[in-house]
Amino acid sequence: MKSPRTLIVLSCFVSIAFFAGDTRGSLEANVAHFPITTPAGNAYQEGNKEGDKLVYADFETAKDNRPVSSRDGLVMLYAYQERRTTPSRYKGLEGANPPAPEFARPSKESPNKAIAFDYELPGTNQYAGVGVQIHGQPEKDGKPVADDVSGYKYLTLQLYATGVTSMTVEFVSRGQGIDTNGPPRLTFKLMPGFNTYRVQLNSINQPSWADPKIDHKNALKKLTSINIVATYDQCVPTKGTVVIDNLIFQN
Repeated sequence: MKSPRTLIVLSCFVSIAFFAGDTRGSLEANVAHFPITTPAGNAYQEGNKEGDKLVYADFETAKDNRPVSSRDGLVMLYAYQERRTTPSRYKGLEGANPPAPEFARPSKESPNKAIAFDYELPGTNQYAGVGVQIHGQPEKDGKPVADDVSGYKYLTLQLYATGVTSMTVEFVSRGQGIDTNGPPRLTFKLMPGFNTYRVQLNSINQPSWADPKIDHKNALKKLTSINIVATYDQCVPTKGTVVIDNLIFQN
């Protein structure tokens, strides 16, 4: 019997204000932590927990002036759409190749860094999306390097987004013998503000159209990257901003 999908949200309501400087802008936060119940499951205040954790990406360091994961993995923007004549668009770090998000700050005074990008999804496509792909480690000999995260129960991430009501987190394994066109994922509803979302890893699964089907545990054993994607519903055109920080695997 499959476990129900579980998403846990720790909310911190914020207003957005951008400032000039080395990073894209800042999130002026009025911090008020409290649990919220969402359609995806129950929310509980996380508190301080003992146990191992893997800080997958906190975006505190840069390589070649662009964001990288906590162990120097590539961080890049990408887009897809049904019709090439009406492409999805994004705006991140100017001049980056491959495309990269910009740095952002939680507040004007805070030294903490996050990543941010703008996106636009045209309504003439039946499906379209813009996302950020975060590799845990740099490639070795031209091949993706895998992490075994199957021993963790949750992935937590901090996220703020406008223009969409939900986001999708995908767990990708490439070059490890278990490739598929539809990796295990979880789509979750967004709450207002800059929030911490906690995804239960035994609840992720592939979309119905995915081919071939794989065991999500195998993908977690050979994880090469995490995708965080904004998509639209019902072909409605939309645009907005996404801010992401602190992807952490933990028990």
